[in-house]
Amino acid sequence: MRFFVRFFPTSTMMIGFVASLSSSRPLFSRTLPSALSSAAAGRDRCTSSFTSSSSQYKRKTVTLQQGWFSTGTTAEDEKQLLLDPKAPLRPMLAENCHENHLSQYTLPPTQIGADDYRPDLPKGQRIVAFGDVHGDITALRAFLVTAGILDPESSIEEPVWCGGTTICVQTGDVLDRGDDELACFRLLATLARQAHDAGGQLLLLYGNHESLNAAGLFQYANPGGNVEFERTIGARIDYNYGSNRWRLQFAGNQPSRWASFEPGGLLSENMLGNMLVTCVVGRTVFVHAGLMASHLSPGNSINEGQKMYGGVTRLNQQARDWIVTAHHGENNNWGEYNTVEEVISAAQARAKVASKTMPDCLGGGIGASSPVWMRDYSKPNDAEPSEPLAKQKIRAALAEAGSDVQRMVMGHTPQYKINSALDSMAWRIDVGASQGVMGGTPEVLEIIHMGGDNDEDIVSVLTVDGKRVDGSDRAVFDSSIMF
Repeated sequence: MRFFVRFFPTSTMMIGFVASLSSSRPLFSRTLPSALSSAAAGRDRCTSSFTSSSSQYKRKTVTLQQGWFSTGTTAEDEKQLLLDPKAPLRPMLAENCHENHLSQYTLPPTQIGADDYRPDLPKGQRIVAFGDVHGDITALRAFLVTAGILDPESSIEEPVWCGGTTICVQTGDVLDRGDDELACFRLLATLARQAHDAGGQLLLLYGNHESLNAAGLFQYANPGGNVEFERTIGARIDYNYGSNRWRLQFAGNQPSRWASFEPGGLLSENMLGNMLVTCVVGRTVFVHAGLMASHLSPGNSINEGQKMYGGVTRLNQQARDWIVTAHHGENNNWGEYNTVEEVISAAQARAKVASKTMPDCLGGGIGASSPVWMRDYSKPNDAEPSEPLAKQKIRAALAEAGSDVQRMVMGHTPQYKINSALDSMAWRIDVGASQGVMGGTPEVLEIIHMGGDNDEDIVSVLTVDGKRVDGSDRAVFDSSIMF
C-alpha cells in the first residue's frame, strides 16, 4: 500500500509563496546572470574562513570539493558561484562549507546483516529500549537518563554517554507532534557515536512518522517544529546560497523539512540510511509497530498480494536503498519555472515518485499491516489485543525471527505504562510521553540477556523515580478469562 499524495496548495495559495521568495531575478526566469550577485554574497559568507582579501578586494582562489564554489574572478569561475542547479542541496550544509552542520546528525555506520541481527550475545548483556519521542526533548532526556545511558549531569547540547556496553533501541517516531525534532535527533546521534566508541550501541528504528516525512507528508508536524526546521536548516541554506529560490521546487510545502527527509535528501546518507526497520538483539525482535511471519519469511522475498517483504536484513536493506536514492531525479535549485502551475506539478511529481517507490516495509497507512503501521498486537492500549488471531500471528512471527526469539518489542500505540500481552510475547513500550501526544510518564524496558538462574532473560521496567519493576508485574489482564 502506498501513501496517497494530496497535500499541495492551490495555485492561488502559491502566488503569495512565490512572491515571498528572493526578487534578485524575475520569478520564472531561465537565465543565470541576474542571480549571481545574491549567490556571490552567499559564497563569500560560506567561504569567508577560507579566503583573504586586501583593500583592493583581491581574493586568492580556493578550490572546494566538486567545485560548487569558487572565489575566482573569471567569467568561467562566476558560473560556479551558485549551487549546481540540478545537484543535491547537501553541499550547502556539509562538505563545501566551513561548518559541516549535517555532521551533528551522523549516526555510526550500521552493518546490515550484523548490527540488525545479533541473536548471540554475551551472558549478562544489558539491553534497554524506549518508544515514541515525537519531538519532545524533555521527554527524550528523561528516557535516556532513566535508561542509565545519559549522564544526568551533562546537558542536551553536550550530552555524555554513560551506558558503557549497553545496547539501546529507540523504536521510532522521533518526528512530528513536537517542537524539537531536530534537537532530539542531534542528541540521539551524538550519544550513538559515543556509544559506538565505548563498545555499546544506540540503534534508531523507523516509525510511521519518519516514513510520512520522507514522503513529503507533514500533516502531523507542529508549527513550532516547522519553525525549528526553518531556523536550523532552511536559514543556513539561504545564508550560504545567498538566495532562497531553492525553496520553490517544494511548492511551499515545508521546504526545509522536505529537503531534509526526502530520499536522497540532506539527512538521507548520514542519518536515515543508518536507521533500521527492525532488529533482533538476543532473544528480542524490535520494531515500531509489529511484524508478521510474512514480513520475516526467509528467502529473497515473499509476495503477499502486492506486498513484497523478506527477512530482517532484507527489510532493512530495502529501506536503506530507498532512502539514499533521489528518486525525483534532478533538483531545480534556481527555481526556474514558467508558471505557478508548473511549480505545483513538479512538486507533486516529486512527492508521488517517492511514494510510488517506497518499499512496503515503510509504506501503508492507518489500518495497514506494514511493520510501521500495524496495531494487531498493541490495540487497545493496556489490554489484550482485540485482534482474534493476534496470538497466532505473533507466535508465527517470532518463529520466523529466530529459533530462540521469545518476544517482540514495539511502540506506535500509546499505553498508559509499559506492559506485555499475549503471554509476554508482545511488549508495548510507547507511553505517549510527548506533550504532543498525552504527556505520559517516561518508562524504559530493560532486558538482561540470560541473566537469570536458568539462563532466562531478566525483563524489567525502569521508572523515572528510579524503580525497577519486575516484568511479570506488567502483564495485562485478559478480561475474556472468566473465573
